[in-house]
Amino acid sequence: EQVRVDMNVMLEIEALGLRPNFHTYIHTRDDEVDIRARMFAPLGGTIEDPATGSANCALAGLLAHYESGDSGEFAWQIAQGVEMGRPSLLKARAKKEAGQVSGVWIGGHSVMITEGTIEV
Repeated sequence: EQVRVDMNVMLEIEALGLRPNFHTYIHTRDDEVDIRARMFAPLGGTIEDPATGSANCALAGLLAHYESGDSGEFAWQIAQGVEMGRPSLLKARAKKEAGQVSGVWIGGHSVMITEGTIEV
């Protein structure tokens, strides 16, 4: 709840002729789920993302890398979007073999909010 992007600072940086094109992803351990995460990309058009598959998938790989032991399968439930009123629950898994992360998976349920076609 206490994390936010200061858009005034972002716009001041942009006014200097710089385009801070970065995403901010934060996570913490949580009592209700394994991980609570938030992702911000305000100048990219996403003030806050309710469910970031790519960032959470990368997190699963990182966490598996740092798990003790040379091999194992690991799983985490990740809550995201709660603070913005669009709660999402992602399920991440990772596999580690001979000291190397050999696979990472992310999943969850989704609801279609729009659809369309692009003609090329």
